[in-house]
Amino acid sequence: MEPTGYETAHRQAECIFRQILPSCGMAVREGQIQLCHTMLDALFARDIALCDAGVGLGKTYAYLVAAILWMQQRALPLRQPVVISTASIALQDAILNEYIPFLSETLLRNGLIGSPIQTVLRKGKGRFACDLRLLQRQREVAQRGEKFARRLRVLQNVDACLDLDRVQGLTGYDRRRICVPERCEKGCAARNRCRYRRYLRKAEHDPIQIQVCNHNYLLADAIHRQNGWKPLLRDYSAILIDEAHKLPEVNQQMQTRSLRVADLQDLANRLARENLVHGAQQLKRAIHLLVAAFAVGPTERTDCAPFDPQEKQTAALKQLLHLLPASFQQHCGKLATSIRQEIQRTVQLTQRFLVQDAQWIRYVEYAVGPDTTRRFAALHAVPADLPSCLDAALWSQGKPAILASGTLAAGGDFSNTRRLLGLEHGVPVRTLQVASPFDYAHNCLLVFPKTNSRWKCAASGNRKIASQLCNLIKAAHGHTLVLFTSYEQMGEVYESLKETMDIPILQARRGSQTVVEQFKRCNNAVLLAGGPCWEGVDFPGDMVSLLVIVRLPFPVPDPVREAHRQNYPDLHSYIQTEIVPEMQQKLRQGFGRAIRTETDSCAVAILDPRAAPGGRYHQAVLNALPDGIPVTTKIEDIEPFLRAHKSPDYFLPNFDFN
Repeated sequence: MEPTGYETAHRQAECIFRQILPSCGMAVREGQIQLCHTMLDALFARDIALCDAGVGLGKTYAYLVAAILWMQQRALPLRQPVVISTASIALQDAILNEYIPFLSETLLRNGLIGSPIQTVLRKGKGRFACDLRLLQRQREVAQRGEKFARRLRVLQNVDACLDLDRVQGLTGYDRRRICVPERCEKGCAARNRCRYRRYLRKAEHDPIQIQVCNHNYLLADAIHRQNGWKPLLRDYSAILIDEAHKLPEVNQQMQTRSLRVADLQDLANRLARENLVHGAQQLKRAIHLLVAAFAVGPTERTDCAPFDPQEKQTAALKQLLHLLPASFQQHCGKLATSIRQEIQRTVQLTQRFLVQDAQWIRYVEYAVGPDTTRRFAALHAVPADLPSCLDAALWSQGKPAILASGTLAAGGDFSNTRRLLGLEHGVPVRTLQVASPFDYAHNCLLVFPKTNSRWKCAASGNRKIASQLCNLIKAAHGHTLVLFTSYEQMGEVYESLKETMDIPILQARRGSQTVVEQFKRCNNAVLLAGGPCWEGVDFPGDMVSLLVIVRLPFPVPDPVREAHRQNYPDLHSYIQTEIVPEMQQKLRQGFGRAIRTETDSCAVAILDPRAAPGGRYHQAVLNALPDGIPVTTKIEDIEPFLRAHKSPDYFLPNFDFN
């Protein structure tokens, strides 16, 4: 009997991972093969697979091979492309420029596919250059003389690069000036030679097998389809979601409806340009009333607060609601479609904040103004049931999906991930957790340094942390990454540390990618970091041989989380169900910076007393990390551990504290 397509795909997967890829120098990993088989099963059964893959397992090759083999076995009329969605540009680049070209050439050479795998990167308009706007901006900058020569050279580089994410040195202002506008004029003079239009034709009509995008674009496409608008992606047969732990966060971003001061001011300016000067002035007065009604004092440190409107705030919203339809209805026929739609959107949003609705969580966001005071920035409304939004947008469509990440489960438990992703009811879900192939029991040491007493204030606490860090860095002979959950705390500790030793001590503030690159170029240094450095950054080899996590990465309370807390009978239930799993996920991401290759060795120190043996969250911490890692409370154990794993030149030149 001739094998079925299902059987053929599984047999080919075995051949690829046990023979073909090893002949190219890749190791045989049983966990990777298991992943690929589970993914194939989900695709053929039209199920959803949650795959938690440990560091170094090779999950990207697993889902690419599964998708390619599944498409090969489908009938020709059913061979629509698949979508690969990621959270980072770096992973997109690797998939498009490394993984797929290598797999395509290898499988083609071995006769498993008949033609090269065709891919396309899908992004929003704001990430691409408009040739006409670019030319106009180049002329403007050229007229400003030699002082703007460097800026002009950057803009000239865009001539050879449609994708603005790949242009080095482009300012945010210039990017906004030259990107493809939200709505292109049909009579545009550059339409026939426009590079963006050519890109769209290729993306929409060429024989593409794989569309690569980010999570925002995937959900934007889903929202377009829900509303009956033109889809952003070509019709696809399956979804492959890498970095899937980021999807709930992006879902909240995409589903949030916001009434922003900046958007209202922009609308007023657009009305003025349409010669509706009186209406624009009235709108600006309404904005001023809104800002005054929601303003907070300069001493208040509130970033956001639940929406609980006072009388003057309700009055300001009613004034805005009255003004927009009444003032512009008579001019509606003269206004551009985009302005009419923006007015309509603003009216609907304003109504949402005037009517109590349990289906929405509403809150106020504040920002620091130019005079350093806290100023009203926006009103936000978030669906109370975000998981259902994700289910309606993606899973209810009946397409098979593979969701992969290194942090979807803790101790084999996927319940929190299933809840956040809207996968608790009605959708067939397969789960698989495969441990990293790295030998953590031999190459890693987990350190919970003893603390003598609790500090009475933040300042003394930060001095104590700096003192602990000195001892830890000395024991590890540098080569240290310190992860913080607070930039304020990081800055204070940095000030205490920066003059204490004769190796560079760097701090990576928000968006300081150049500092991270500087650290990587140093033979030996200490990097204090937060935010992005908790995940997605590789520090292989001896670059990081000591990873310090200052505090457990619990999520910061906000109005959305506070609203969800009301759904639980007590605080303990809420913390155990929602807060601890979120902390464990972030902790696993941070821990993943320690060991990036099979030959890496690293000590990991967690300073938070709550994580130490006997602490409230000690077991939760152990459940989040790989099994078998030796544990100590003695800083003195770090140096013998490293001497057993590092070559002698790791400890040279010796360094000391000033």
